Amino acid sequence: MNPISKTFFKGLIAIIPLTLTLYLLIWLAGTAEFVLGNIFKTFFPDSWYVKGVGFLLGLPLVFFLGGFLESRTFLRLFTILEDLVIQIPFIKSIYTAIRDFVFFFSGERKGKFKQVVLVKVHSGYGQQIGFITVSDFDGITFIADDQIAVFLPFSYQLGGYTVIMSRNNVVPIDMSVEDALRFIATAGIVGNVNDEKNIT
Repeated sequence: MNPISKTFFKGLIAIIPLTLTLYLLIWLAGTAEFVLGNIFKTFFPDSWYVKGVGFLLGLPLVFFLGGFLESRTFLRLFTILEDLVIQIPFIKSIYTAIRDFVFFFSGERKGKFKQVVLVKVHSGYGQQIGFITVSDFDGITFIADDQIAVFLPFSYQLGGYTVIMSRNNVVPIDMSVEDALRFIATAGIVGNVNDEKNIT
């Protein structure tokens, strides 16, 4: 690529994530304002309504919803409702895709990854980045004491697969879960910003 094209695409790569992030935030704020603002108008006089009330009401609503989900009873009810939703064919595809995307990059999911490791590829000619999820199978008789569970995520898509393997087949690496997820999700294209000088 010539210098002009490289400069243009560098600017494009920098502005697209920022633009999409801002668009998503504005869309979420607008949706909350539209839905909760109309609910506010239903119970209170229109003269009380000020633009932005719906968005402000959305913040404590999300917070309290998260608090309720800490309760086993409310979580059980939410699970029942979720099971009913995913029984609808078209809605199931949309809902599960969004849910899995959010959950995959959430702090809750990353908290279950105990260690970033390198795993030997089956052919023996390479290694794959994975995450130890279970390091002690106490009470499971068919799994050996020296075996662990390693989750191997896919690149450019959600999901992955879990492998039960010997500890000797993995090598712990000094890499944060966030950096490893970003590296895997983009197939290594988005890595350390210091590596840009090595790009030709």
